[in-house]
Amino acid sequence: MNKEWFMRFTPIILAALIIVAIVVVIRSFELPKNEKHTIVGAVLVGSKIDLGWNSNHYDGLVDACDKNGCKLLIRDNVPEQGQAVIRAVKSMIDEGANVIFLSSFGYGDYAGIIARDNPDVAFFCISGQGTEKNRATYLGRIYQARYLAGIVAGCESRTGILGYVSAMPNSQTSQSINAFALGMRTANPDARLLVRFTGSWDDQVKERESVRFLASKGADVITYHEDKPYAVREAEALGLYSIGYDSVYEQFSERFLTAAVYDWKIIYGKLLGDYLSGRAKMSDTYWFDFYSGGVKLYPLSHLVSKDTRLLLEREQDRIEKKRDVFSGVIYDNEGKLRCAEDETISDRELFTGMEWYAEGVEIYE
Repeated sequence: MNKEWFMRFTPIILAALIIVAIVVVIRSFELPKNEKHTIVGAVLVGSKIDLGWNSNHYDGLVDACDKNGCKLLIRDNVPEQGQAVIRAVKSMIDEGANVIFLSSFGYGDYAGIIARDNPDVAFFCISGQGTEKNRATYLGRIYQARYLAGIVAGCESRTGILGYVSAMPNSQTSQSINAFALGMRTANPDARLLVRFTGSWDDQVKERESVRFLASKGADVITYHEDKPYAVREAEALGLYSIGYDSVYEQFSERFLTAAVYDWKIIYGKLLGDYLSGRAKMSDTYWFDFYSGGVKLYPLSHLVSKDTRLLLEREQDRIEKKRDVFSGVIYDNEGKLRCAEDETISDRELFTGMEWYAEGVEIYE
């Protein structure tokens, strides 16, 4: 009986032992389940409830953390200064942060040092250069939406003069200004873009005054590159057309034609998802474009004409399927050829070396 029992059940026992062994081996090679232990930190240059740039990042981070079961730590109103950023990062690491997002352009100047000093923490910064193995850069190709917004502005302007309020000159603001100008000139080859810098990401007095100045020069469509839509509010008060930026929290009149916006929920969902799954592209750059859904054109005002809409459809299709915005013949505002017919401007120049302005741009300090 015993011999018969062993002969009958030995194959089953062996199979069970093999299965157990396989499970043990597989589990020994599993990555740590980061989502159970991950604490996410983020540094914001303004208030997380500012209904502008910082609120947009905060909302995107909250959404990503909620979906992945992660705790979120926020340090807001942190200026773009080395010691301030370092203190904010250290305080979150002391509370157990495993991954930290640096969400303002100026933080990139310190991201490399911070990453090297904290090799066990993953950092994602919205700008900066470097090859640290625990740091990645994330950027949206907002210039694609800026280009289309420029087409809308160029088509709808009656004076052929457009106004642009920007914080300060750098590669990030320059590529947005230039993309807007290229779109403007696609719609109206003789249009002019007047740019006024304020020297700050958030200065209501200077931004509103800049809109009034640009209006005095004939601008009848206003856009901006700042943290909050003060420029749009002033344009509304003056009865001008306007184009938004980053996101839209407020309901303006139909003179608000459209906006070049990010979808920070998509962006942070992708970044955090990659980190948690071990697929993050550290020491590399994430680009978010029309195709990924990371950048978009806000729904158009009813005032935007049918002809403008058809031109937008054609140009968006070209960007997504054929050639990007910064391709083909492009001259700067001093008459120098910056891109030839068979060329495309590199990402490196777009995001770290664009120190020139496109044809039709006029700078007012």
